[in-house]
Amino acid sequence: MDSQLEIALNIEEQQRLQRVAVVRIYNYYRILLSFLLLFLFLQDPDQRWVGTIDPQMFQVTILIYLGANIIIGLASLFISAELSSRTGPVFTILALDVIALTFLMSASGGVGSGLGNFLIFTVAFAGGLISGRISTALPAMAFILCIYGESYLFFLNASDSQRFFQVGLLGIVLFTANILFQYLSRQLRERESEVFSLEKLNQTVINRMRIGVVVVSREGQIRLINRAAESLLAPQNQSESKITELPLHINTQLELWNKNPGKQLIAFKSYSSGPEILTQFSQVTNSTESDYLVFLEDSTDIQQQAQQLKLAALGRLSAIIAHEVRNPLGAISHAAQLLGESTKLDKGDLRLIEIIQNQSLRMNGVIENVLQMSRRKAAEPQTIALNSWLKHFVEEFTSASTEAVKIEVEVVSDEDSIEIDPAHLSQALSNLCENGLRYSLKNIGEAKIKLLVATDLNTKNTYLEVIDFGQGVDEEQVQNLFEPFYTTEATGTGLGLYLCKELCEANHARLRYHRTEAGGGCFRISFV
Repeated sequence: MDSQLEIALNIEEQQRLQRVAVVRIYNYYRILLSFLLLFLFLQDPDQRWVGTIDPQMFQVTILIYLGANIIIGLASLFISAELSSRTGPVFTILALDVIALTFLMSASGGVGSGLGNFLIFTVAFAGGLISGRISTALPAMAFILCIYGESYLFFLNASDSQRFFQVGLLGIVLFTANILFQYLSRQLRERESEVFSLEKLNQTVINRMRIGVVVVSREGQIRLINRAAESLLAPQNQSESKITELPLHINTQLELWNKNPGKQLIAFKSYSSGPEILTQFSQVTNSTESDYLVFLEDSTDIQQQAQQLKLAALGRLSAIIAHEVRNPLGAISHAAQLLGESTKLDKGDLRLIEIIQNQSLRMNGVIENVLQMSRRKAAEPQTIALNSWLKHFVEEFTSASTEAVKIEVEVVSDEDSIEIDPAHLSQALSNLCENGLRYSLKNIGEAKIKLLVATDLNTKNTYLEVIDFGQGVDEEQVQNLFEPFYTTEATGTGLGLYLCKELCEANHARLRYHRTEAGGGCFRISFV
């Protein structure tokens, strides 16, 4: 209901502004008409065709009419648009025109002077601007005044009885023109309302689309941009400033696409902490001068769909692995254990048996992780206070640890309310903390990490960082860091970080890695 009321008010405002513009144009026409009639009257009396019957009445009328028109024209520039568009002032102006024109007609010879054509235009204009009985009153007034004028001329012997027939025809034309223009203007307003409603509906739909839409001119100027595109192209702290031009990167890709339209999907980041954006280009029409259409889409949803497909495939794969590998692997491990109990083996054989058991345990860990991913339930997000939840998590994590660990917590964000599945967050954060503690212990001889809660200045979203004091990950290895079964350790399965990323993306969060200034590793979970 609110949106319908807003559309109705917008339509009314649009029509009111149009009425004001039309009235102002009509005022200019009235002033021009007054000067034209005055110019024709000031010609040589033997050659002029206005004011021939009663020059004095014509002169007084035209001077009063001209002065009134100038005053009204100047006043329309200063008074409010709301007052100018009201029916009362408009009807008064049109009534003044009817009275003045009928007086000028009578002073020029009545209906035979040809000035009645200006009356037709006036009442037709009244039908287009005013609806209802009040509009029909103007042709009635003009018809009555024309009859009185012809009667006045008839008694002065300046007209004959046939002129009354012409007055009747003029009256029919006046009523017909007024009623016809009332009908046409009503139809036009209805069509205009439909078009405006559709336009507002299109704008509402485009603004609420999750895909960013940008219309760009050939010169690179933005003609239309919806909210999704603004949020993707600019950080939230800069969204108040209107985006007038596309970023340089998109403009470059747009030029390349214009040369090779076959290339469609382009991925980029508008700013460092922003999401990866998929870009597509098109033209509004097939014309060579047509504007460009740029579609921007956050790749997060697409990645989540792809991850869901991956998880489904892993689920089927895990069932096969569990059935085909786990039982033989258990038999191998049990056989190696029995063989290791023999007293006839030398140290070399015992070492080989130890390797078999260790690798069996490692493969069993891989199977456990895969089964854990395939059995994972869908996210059940809840609103949690991150600061208090994090304090409780650290207490549980340190109490459950078998070694002495040190976890420092720093909170620089007041906005700690987030939407996430607490179980998923706990599982992902536990893995990240275990990794960080292990690398810190290896590098500085102390198992310690730092947890930082802050707000991204660009997106205004809360994030949680797990900072370790290790040596960090090499740049060439970062791109493969979250790939399944990729590990830099001989005893790792390569599924821990992959599982963390899956858990984050299932809750519409992003997990990223970067090195700290001190050289250590930092995993950031950005909450949306």
